[in-house]
Order: sequence, then C-alpha cells, then structure tokens
Amino acid sequence: MGLPFLYINGYPGVGKLTVAQELCKSILNSKVINNHCLIDPVAMVYDRAMTEHQPLHRAFRMALLDSIARSVETRDVVWICTDQQSSDVFGSMSATDYYQAASSRGSRSISVILTREAQENERRLKAAGRGGLSNTKLTDVGILREIRDTEDLYHFGGKDELELDVTAKSAGETARLVVDFISRT
Repeated sequence: MGLPFLYINGYPGVGKLTVAQELCKSILNSKVINNHCLIDPVAMVYDRAMTEHQPLHRAFRMALLDSIARSVETRDVVWICTDQQSSDVFGSMSATDYYQAASSRGSRSISVILTREAQENERRLKAAGRGGLSNTKLTDVGILREIRDTEDLYHFGGKDELELDVTAKSAGETARLVVDFISRT
C-alpha cells in the first residue's frame, strides 16, 4: 500500500490548517492541500449561494484529486488535505472524493476529525490574521454557530479514523497524536 493520504475534517476555525502545517514538520515529504486553495478561485467567479458555485468547486476538487491519484512524480508524497464537510448528501459525496483518490492511488486513507469547545472555536474564528480580503475563511461567529447547531461533521468511521478534541491541545501536540495514530494502526 502506498503512503498515507490524510483527510482532516472539522468546523471552521478549529485549527485544521495549523495542525496540517505542524504535520508537515513531522512527516517527511508531505504536502498540504488546504480546502481554501479550491474554494478561493471558485469564489472569485461565483458567490457560495450561486447554483454554479458547487459544481465548479467539485470540478476543481476532482481535477486536483485525479491528478494526485495518477501522478507518478508524487508517489512519495504524503498528502494532507483539510476540509469541512457535514454528513449531508453533498458533504458525504465531497468527503468520499478524497477517500476515492487515496484508493485510486493505492494509499491508506486516514481520517482525522478535529473538534473544539464552541467558545474556544469562536475565539479562534475571530483571531487577528484569519480571513481577510485574500481568502474565504469564515470569520462570522453567527454563521459558525449555525453550522455547529445544524450540521454534524462527516465521519468515515472504522479503524483508520481518529477524532480529537483539540480545545486544550497545541497544534504540535495534536500533530504528534496524529503521527502516533498513523504509526500504531
């Protein structure tokens, strides 16, 4: 089986990208695909509420994942992907796209679910440096509350899934727990 393919799922502001960046320091020859690398170019053309947004977003995602799955030159790369998907039909389909790319690549798909206490999640969401004009990162606490109240995070389930409450953990500590999980399973 090929090198692992990590899928980090969690609510906006939970620390997915920060943990992914820490994982890159611990896992040799790893690269991060931040979900905003796919969202931002689409948002330049279509607002999220427009019907054309999701099909174009999926087309970008599928093109990237298909390229990774087929690439000979990146066979020695451990891919670390961040996302925020719920268990509804669209979220399940989106998350499954990553799993299928790992499978096509012959890689073990490892799902990491990050959670954080709501008040701390809100504090992080409002932190200086998050969002801004250059990206589509969520900074509206009201929208975060609605997401947390109405959506549950997608879970693949099974032995290759790790769920961590990172409220009291640093990104480095969380990354170490993920690396330990990968090596144990």
